[in-house]
Amino acid sequence: MKLINLLCLALSFLSFTALYGQNKPDYANRIDSLIRNKSPRPFNGVVLITQHGQDKYSKAYGFENIKTRLPLQMDDQFEIMSNTKQITSVLVLKEVEKGKIDLQSPIKNTFPI
Repeated sequence: MKLINLLCLALSFLSFTALYGQNKPDYANRIDSLIRNKSPRPFNGVVLITQHGQDKYSKAYGFENIKTRLPLQMDDQFEIMSNTKQITSVLVLKEVEKGKIDLQSPIKNTFPI
């Protein structure tokens, strides 16, 4: 569940990079404001935004362990469980856009048995 929230938040910020990538302090303040004010509940996760291989924004929010209130760190690991399905879907659709996969053809054309 954490990764779903993280992915949704990260995807919503992708358009943000083009608009606010030039003004780093404003960029960080706007992202912090969105996370604090627009989340339906306190956000618990890590946000990393890169552009052309350079980190534009990175911050850990919330707790690694809610009971002990141990803060989350940037290098903490998350279990992604079934969220790989969404990631795989996006990657397949990117290949469709490139013309490398045809969604209308039988699966055996892509993965021969």
